[in-house]
Amino acid sequence: MIILITGTPGTGKTTIAPLLGKKLGCPVIDVNQLVDEKHLYTGVDPEKSYKVVDLNALTAELRKIIINGKVSYGQKDQILQDQSSILIEGHLSHYFPLADYVIVLRTKPSILKDRLQKRDWKDSKIYENLQAEALDICTWEAYQTHGSRVHEVDTSNITPLKAINIIMGIVSGKKSLPPGNIDFSDFLK
Repeated sequence: MIILITGTPGTGKTTIAPLLGKKLGCPVIDVNQLVDEKHLYTGVDPEKSYKVVDLNALTAELRKIIINGKVSYGQKDQILQDQSSILIEGHLSHYFPLADYVIVLRTKPSILKDRLQKRDWKDSKIYENLQAEALDICTWEAYQTHGSRVHEVDTSNITPLKAINIIMGIVSGKKSLPPGNIDFSDFLK
């Protein structure tokens, strides 16, 4: 089973994915780390200082990892063979076309703003991400590729453990949280 964990920066992906991977007993591929270590980007945006990811190269690298059954980046190799699940985590993970479940983590823009300010990001970069969250950009992009496999989890006022329990309910087929039930568009008013 391939599970993609995506969402706007600051919604909890990096906190939740390793804990979920441990609970499922499966490896976690960190897209940001993979992009950095394999140089899967074409440059750096001069205004916002983020890497411009080569999505075709990223998709090809993820396919190669899954086909070869081995993640070879980071501190040690992870063997994927004989694994029942794999998690791919990162705000671009939803571009990967292979998935059984796509979990979009969502957070109220007012809470997200506080989280992003703690990262010392420029105001323009913070506001861009708040707008993306209010407009459901990650959900919309994920839905374009994955349709009914997409689920949204609001992490605004819950612990990582609660989020993991919700996601476990989704991947076990006991719970469904399709797009359209979370609305943060009032932020734009």
